[in-house]
Amino acid sequence: MNKLWIIALETYKRNIKSPTFFVMILAPFMMVGFSLLGGLIGNKFGETTNIAVVAKDTTLREDFLKRVSLEVDEAIDTEDSAKKALENEEIDGFLVINSTEKQPEISGEFFGESSLSQTDELEIQQILTSMQLARVSDSLKLSAEDVQKLNQPSTFTTKTVSFDEGVMTDKADNKLAQTLGSVFISLAMYVIILMYAQVVATEVASEKGTRIMEIILSSTSASKHFYGKILGIFLVILTQVVIYIGLGLGAFFFTKETDFIKDMLSNVSIKELVGGLIGYNLLYLLLGVVIYTVLAALCGSLVSKSEDAGKAVAPVTYLTMIGFFLTIFLGMNDPQHILMKITSFIPFLSSFTMPLRIASQTVSVTEIVISLVILLLSMLILLKLSAKIYRSTALVYSDTGMWQSLKKSLSLMKSEQQ
Repeated sequence: MNKLWIIALETYKRNIKSPTFFVMILAPFMMVGFSLLGGLIGNKFGETTNIAVVAKDTTLREDFLKRVSLEVDEAIDTEDSAKKALENEEIDGFLVINSTEKQPEISGEFFGESSLSQTDELEIQQILTSMQLARVSDSLKLSAEDVQKLNQPSTFTTKTVSFDEGVMTDKADNKLAQTLGSVFISLAMYVIILMYAQVVATEVASEKGTRIMEIILSSTSASKHFYGKILGIFLVILTQVVIYIGLGLGAFFFTKETDFIKDMLSNVSIKELVGGLIGYNLLYLLLGVVIYTVLAALCGSLVSKSEDAGKAVAPVTYLTMIGFFLTIFLGMNDPQHILMKITSFIPFLSSFTMPLRIASQTVSVTEIVISLVILLLSMLILLKLSAKIYRSTALVYSDTGMWQSLKKSLSLMKSEQQ
């Protein structure tokens, strides 16, 4: 056990002192910073859409000009002059508004050499709809109160209930917090795995087939060396997570009085958010990171050069992407989709899909326990198998492909058993 911890701590110290670790710590903040910077630059230097507005009814045109935020050339008020200005590239396009007293419904047509942005198109559509509502209300002689009643949306609420000896009682509904927690877990696992898959594979492959490995294996077993490296990398991951938690708490205390944070917390409390992150979600995060780390280590043990580690972890990357995108693009819209149900019991994928099913409150505790047991057993089996494969390939240096190395390792394991 002492040798295991010596290997783990040596791996841990070597990795946290490397420049790669600091880059991985800063990478998410750099991405957010570049995104914000790009948005600021786009807002400052981006070109605004310049249009002309044409309408036979001048009151319609004036009403539209009062409401719109786009840049409008008010000097152009006829269709012919608008066409000429568009041809001379003086404007980006022109809007023709049509309506009559007999038919108060408003229609609009936009003409331009390129399409409007989705934001601009939505703004124009909303303004025309608002103007049409006002004209139709006037034609029907509706009062302001009648219009307000027409615009009033219906109320709809959902209640989560439970039954105790035939009596139905309301249950606390924290579905939003659970959903946010499950999405955060999926995102965190996706980022951690993609960051550390190659690190793990490189760490395992770096000393294979060398004189150093012969010296190491003369004082400890290959399995213990393998477990020590995985434990060391897991401690590195844990260190990064703790750093992010500390930075996140610090950022929250500095920004908790801002309007953005207050608006966010008006829908869900801190207690509910924390509750959405712990419990089953935390178990899936922990087991998911471990099983993917072991798989990355297995892939690394099948190559002889650390330079090939990037190619070796391709299966890890593909599995991670499948699980994450399945959760985001399918699970967010339909947590009860048949693919979500099936994959919530498949190791590797269940770490992504089951937390979202739990958040939808449509899965029983029995199903959750079965899924966790399958995931845990799969992790232990994979860990044991990976250690055996590593032991059979630790002193083997070969330029054959990863799959050929796997076949050779399995055949060596069979011969050892015989």
